[in-house]
Amino acid sequence: MIAIIGGTGINKMLKLEREEKITTPYGKAKVMRDDNIVLLLRHGEKHNIPPHKINFRANIYALKMLGVERILAINSVGSLKEDIPPGSFLIPNDFMEFTKKREETFYNKRVVHIDLTHPFCPELTNILKEILDKNKFEYKEGIYICTEGPRFETKAEIRFYKTLGDVVGMTLYPEVVLARELEMCYVSLCNITNYACGISKNILTVEEVFETLKEMEEKILKIVDDFVNYKFPKRSCICKDAVKLGEIK
Repeated sequence: MIAIIGGTGINKMLKLEREEKITTPYGKAKVMRDDNIVLLLRHGEKHNIPPHKINFRANIYALKMLGVERILAINSVGSLKEDIPPGSFLIPNDFMEFTKKREETFYNKRVVHIDLTHPFCPELTNILKEILDKNKFEYKEGIYICTEGPRFETKAEIRFYKTLGDVVGMTLYPEVVLARELEMCYVSLCNITNYACGISKNILTVEEVFETLKEMEEKILKIVDDFVNYKFPKRSCICKDAVKLGEIK
């Protein structure tokens, strides 16, 4: 079972007609699905859930309940580097988070220390790179900085984040960690929609973000299509044993 976490445009291509509301110990989640693919719209069907109000635990737990083993997350981000232009892609190989109020673990009643030396599934990362290379889509690898939102960052914050990472967004964390805590494979495709505040010469607007996203939509849908139709081998990655390796007996 494969899950795609992303925006409403993806379902136009996947054409998933079965809607399911799933009750989890952490709240309710809603997905579109068929027998092999699950689509989760993290901001809701009408894009009315702000990043700091997303119920990440309910979302990820619902995917686990459905038998999902592999997740491709689509994340819109701002570039912290001049050589990572809007319209291109980045595959995160690490992250740093500066969130403040998010429920960020499933393990509050037992001691589990999840290893995040490689926070993104190495097997899925190689597959995603293979797909982008095959389609000749420009991309880089780098570090994702996750902020709380919903506001954009200040110029001073961006100067600081630029010394630590390559892109900045609001949705990757704690999604990536929660997936590892439930031993699911997770990889992110970051679409660069804008330069971050202070790097661009212009004031950042939401209109700019959505214009670039619209321009990238065809490429994103092609990547998703290739991903869901990929002939995945049996999992042999670090993700599937994450809890066993990190639990205090």
